[in-house]
Amino acid sequence: MTDTIGVIGAGLGGLAAACTLAARGHRVVLFDKNAWLGGKAAVLQEDGYRFDMGPTILTVPAVLARVFAEAGREMSDYLDLVRLDPQWRCFFDDGTALDLRDSEEATAEGIRGYAPGSEAGYREFIAMSRKLDEISNKFFLWRPVEDIRDTLDLRRNMDLATLRDVLALRMGSTVAKQVRKRVPDARVAQMLDHFIQYVGSSPYNAPAVLCSIANM
Repeated sequence: MTDTIGVIGAGLGGLAAACTLAARGHRVVLFDKNAWLGGKAAVLQEDGYRFDMGPTILTVPAVLARVFAEAGREMSDYLDLVRLDPQWRCFFDDGTALDLRDSEEATAEGIRGYAPGSEAGYREFIAMSRKLDEISNKFFLWRPVEDIRDTLDLRRNMDLATLRDVLALRMGSTVAKQVRKRVPDARVAQMLDHFIQYVGSSPYNAPAVLCSIANM
């Protein structure tokens, strides 16, 4: 007999769970208090205008593609994704502006012209972000996590590679500390702080592991 599973909340997480469960053979009933699907990813249309009420960009398309693939569908049949370049433009009190470009190379070149000496720190920051993203994928992002025991295999605690990964998470540091450790120019540092907007936190309080968002 096929199980019937109720999913409460038709936001992006609820929709992803419902699609995945249905693809795996379960009967799914989806509940939501709103008259629309998508939760915060809502659209307001009024007087001929359209307003995005929540997320306006997709930072990790591979996650969504995986949900479509689980359901036996191709994401490209439903969505026409457009890469953003520049991804954002920062305006500063001194009247200058700095772009975060689509590629690491283009961004580094722009920083070199804008604040000579900070481009090397930017590259170092991105390299750290890439490493943290790899570790996050390995330990956190693709498994349910309630506490530290869900992320680490206790039988491998003495594995040097695992210990190196744990230390690389820089658990005692913050995003702002890691940025300013590498980038001397305050304006460039502020631009890199901006990645943390995706979780609605402050770079001065957010744990350093969230530097991984830059690579995402």
